[in-house]
Amino acid sequence: MSPTGNPEFNHLPQFTPQAKVSLSQLQQQFNASIQTIDQLKSQLAERARIIEVARARVQKEIQPLVREMVKRRVALVQLLDQAYLQENVQKLEKEKLASFIKEQATSLVHHYGAEELTELWQRYTPPAPIAENTATATKAETRNLLKNVLGLDVNLEDLSNLEAFQARLEQQMQAEQERREAQRAHRQKSKAQQAKEAKLKAQLQNISKASRRLYTTLAKLLHPDRERDATARIWKEEAMKKVTIAYHQDDFFELLRLQMEFMHEQEQLLQQVPEDQLTYYVHLLQEQIQEMEDEHSSYYMGPDAQLYSEFGGTSKQMETKFRSAKKGLREEIQHLDYALTDFKDPAALREFLKNLKS
Repeated sequence: MSPTGNPEFNHLPQFTPQAKVSLSQLQQQFNASIQTIDQLKSQLAERARIIEVARARVQKEIQPLVREMVKRRVALVQLLDQAYLQENVQKLEKEKLASFIKEQATSLVHHYGAEELTELWQRYTPPAPIAENTATATKAETRNLLKNVLGLDVNLEDLSNLEAFQARLEQQMQAEQERREAQRAHRQKSKAQQAKEAKLKAQLQNISKASRRLYTTLAKLLHPDRERDATARIWKEEAMKKVTIAYHQDDFFELLRLQMEFMHEQEQLLQQVPEDQLTYYVHLLQEQIQEMEDEHSSYYMGPDAQLYSEFGGTSKQMETKFRSAKKGLREEIQHLDYALTDFKDPAALREFLKNLKS
């Protein structure tokens, strides 16, 4: 961790134009990447802060109301179940009651974990009928799949002999694998492919040499024995551990990342970076940008997307959303309390069922 407390890319250095000398395209790309990373870091940090605040407030302010609401809905379902068992309930009323009880019990069991209603829910949810031709249709579908994908023409009767079918399937797959491997081994590589492989091989050789240069630079920069400040010495000891591990693993990109992390300690080193090494810097930064953009997108599609949608935003927006959610839950609890009292009266329950859609 850097002395400022941030573990990565904290106020990374940028190239500044020298007198009468403009920045190269590569240096401009480097600076643009740095600016993008700073923006993404700020956005991700703020989004993470909002998520944590929202999660804490949901646990403290929303969940207690949800538990009260669930408690009353469970009691209402149980009350309606008792009414359903009464002999004086008409057939149409029973049908409406059963449909409503099933709907409510399904929601409470699967969405709110109301396990006490599991037996009741199963009573009002009969098993789905099995189609008579399901087995035949499945076999036909399997036969078509095997024929179109694997080239196996299997009779429906063959499926009953699993051992013979499995042996034939394995034989076919082995033959297909051997054919593909032979085809791949004898395929003539294009000149473009050969040139690309040669370039990659040269890059790997350069990376190995550059790793030694980077390690030497970082070792001089971070050597803890030359540090008098106790706090800074502890930080440099931890930093050198990371650098040494990366070097012994010949992980050039990790060494680059570490140098970028610690570069703000010696900004003048940036002006001395060779062109080929700067190319790797830009590549590394672009990879970092892609990772951060992917992380940013996860807030809209990941596990916290719904939480952010319902309760995230600016402080004012969050306050409005929480106020509205709590108001809605309190109103629902109040309506459920009224229903629990009113439905004990058969006339009130009949009036409710009368207005309930079938």
